Amino acid sequence: MAQNRSVQLDSLLLLAKTTTDNSVKASVHSRLAWLYINNDITIAEAHLDSSMVLYSQLKDKNGIAISNYKYAVLNRFLGEYKVAHRYIDKYLDFAETLKDTFKTANGLFQKGVIFSLQTDYQSSLKQYHKTLSLYESLKDSTGMGFTLNSIGIVYKNLKMYDKAIQSYEQAVAIHTKNNDLNNLANVYNGLGSVYSELQNYDKALEYFHETLVIDEKINNNWGMAQVSKNIGLIHLEKQSYSKALEYLNKAHKIQVAYDYTSDIAETLTQLSSVYMELGNYKKSEALLNDVLQHNIPSKKVYQNLHLQSYKLYDKIGKPKLALYHHEKYTAYKDSIFNEENLKNVNTLQIQFETEKKEKEIVEQELKLSKQEDAYQKKKMQYGIMTGIAAILLITSLLTFFIFKQRQKRKTQEILTLKREHQIKTLEALIEGEENERFRIAKELHDGVNGDLAAIKYKLSSLLEMNNKVIKEAITMIDDSCKQVRAISHDLVPPSLENFDLVEAAEVYCSNLSETNPETDIVFQHMGDAVDLPKKVEINIFRIIQELVTNSLKHAKATIVNVQISNRNNHIQITVEDNGIGFNKDNLKSQGIGLNNVKSRVEYLNATMDLMSNNNGTSYTIDIDKERLNEN
Repeated sequence: MAQNRSVQLDSLLLLAKTTTDNSVKASVHSRLAWLYINNDITIAEAHLDSSMVLYSQLKDKNGIAISNYKYAVLNRFLGEYKVAHRYIDKYLDFAETLKDTFKTANGLFQKGVIFSLQTDYQSSLKQYHKTLSLYESLKDSTGMGFTLNSIGIVYKNLKMYDKAIQSYEQAVAIHTKNNDLNNLANVYNGLGSVYSELQNYDKALEYFHETLVIDEKINNNWGMAQVSKNIGLIHLEKQSYSKALEYLNKAHKIQVAYDYTSDIAETLTQLSSVYMELGNYKKSEALLNDVLQHNIPSKKVYQNLHLQSYKLYDKIGKPKLALYHHEKYTAYKDSIFNEENLKNVNTLQIQFETEKKEKEIVEQELKLSKQEDAYQKKKMQYGIMTGIAAILLITSLLTFFIFKQRQKRKTQEILTLKREHQIKTLEALIEGEENERFRIAKELHDGVNGDLAAIKYKLSSLLEMNNKVIKEAITMIDDSCKQVRAISHDLVPPSLENFDLVEAAEVYCSNLSETNPETDIVFQHMGDAVDLPKKVEINIFRIIQELVTNSLKHAKATIVNVQISNRNNHIQITVEDNGIGFNKDNLKSQGIGLNNVKSRVEYLNATMDLMSNNNGTSYTIDIDKERLNEN
């Protein structure tokens, strides 16, 4: 199918360039718009614009009407539902002038689809039933079948499952009789979804497997991927993890092979869930990281991604990462809940209006025998009472909503103020420490180092006496000058002032390795270049400096590895040694050094993971560049 589409595109594009017949050219652009509409909406719109211009120049009313129909579908894809309605109404007006029942049925079907996407399900059903009547009058069984399928989808969305199943089964009978396998697969998939929502998983699996058999028969790769994912999710619910893994992997393989990028993220998230349940936490985490490299098409997929991340990190004992993903999950959940709540309110309002109209009709029929004055009086009283009750209800709801919003805003302001205070306190402490380091380094370099140099000069003048003791004193002064210079550079490294973080860390590790020959200090940089504000670089450098110093002083390590990784706005600092380790449950034994590290990590809005045992100690600091405090 993909090959056939590619051949069509090449042929049509060549014809559009070479033909001089504007009628043919308009038809070609119209066809190209239809072929591109599912893959590249921008290109589709450009071709549609070209066809509309040509049809308008030719005054081809039928061509203009077809363009209006396609503009309606295009704007439906873009979510511009009001614009889509305007175009399909123009198409319906043209169909009405021709008295063309088939065109009218097609236009009404599109109206039903647009109303359904707007969650105006009552209006959608109204249009679909009109469409069904027209297709019945035309004896168009294919049109009847896919319209019944659409009616089933609306009833499923309204959670009216009995009516949904009834519509789907009528569609199954029609498509089976016509041997229309493509539409039959769609209906079976819809029935499987209904029974899945009803938690009748055995029945759902029965229909999904029917769908899969048909999709494989007609080589519908996208359909195979979707239904395989659905089967995998049901097995996940049933805790049949090996089966879940089999079908989810099948779906993922097809999605990758045919570049169904918008579906991959959801499948990988569900695969991560299966591997977590099987106890393969590394594979589960790797899949979650892989999800972020793909297109995430909706808030719902983001919500599921963060929920799975929270479950995984909570299970493997990484509370900070678990908390971070739980907060993200909650935010998406609230956003989706508000949107769905609004949709439900709209649906309930539509149902309420429909029921109210039906009630009014019944009341009118019952009161035909009564006097007109009494009827009008009662109707007026009813209307006034209903209006007052509605106003009171709306006022109460608005008052409650405004109160909750103000309360929520006040709470958020308090939390923001507390956070700002903490950041300013940490910043002041860190700046004070850096200033004191600079002052001590300056004193050592300009004061003590200068005095030692003067003493060395005076003693050198006595060397003519060839005094061995004086030579030894001069050598000791040279050593002292080197130590003072090293201490000064350690406090305020020149490489950090003159170069970036990576170069400064590399120079620091290299110098430290030379002065500590018994310990091999290795530095690595992976990923993109690190471009950070100088204040942030200083804090990261101090963290590395403190952790390496701890390894040298306390760990008795022979190897210390320092690593800086930068990918996709995410920086990871790792410091590992092969020393004797320590009891991380008794962090007081680490002195103020580790507390300084924790303060700097907190200031950077980063997270730190610590592992220590007899085989050594490992620190991992994760920094999200978008959450950095740079003030």
